[in-house]
Amino acid sequence: MSGDIKYYREQFKRQKKLEEIVSKRVLKRPKTKKWHVFMLYLMLPPLCIAAAYAVFCAVPAGYRLPAGLVGLILIAETYLRFCLIQSVKCYQHYAGEDTRRKCMCIPSCSEYAVMSLKKIFPLVLALLKILKRLFITCDGTEYKVDFPCRKAGERFEKRI
Repeated sequence: MSGDIKYYREQFKRQKKLEEIVSKRVLKRPKTKKWHVFMLYLMLPPLCIAAAYAVFCAVPAGYRLPAGLVGLILIAETYLRFCLIQSVKCYQHYAGEDTRRKCMCIPSCSEYAVMSLKKIFPLVLALLKILKRLFITCDGTEYKVDFPCRKAGERFEKRI
């Protein structure tokens, strides 16, 4: 019985500590412009077409289709990853303070998205982790620590 009380006291103290960290954190406002992000997405189709054409012309006839597909996927994924990171940074710049402060997780959901897009390969896995974070983990009921990589989360837990 006293073990349960001790556990709940520890959890309460942890929640209070996390609440203090979340309420006092500084929200970054990267310098981005909406038109810049729009132009990045506008350039995606021509870039993919040019990359596919370049790979298609440079590779011998028997290997064109596989090499073209691999090249196209790699270029599209790299560029799309960059576009998504810039989109999140645009959100961080233009979203209101009250909207951004709704997240009760450490790091914030937008910071989590940027971390995931920079560290996790392939892109589909990073997007799935971001969706899970936005719609399942960050439910607004309690303060949580959730990093995209286990090591970063463990380092943070040791500090609190």
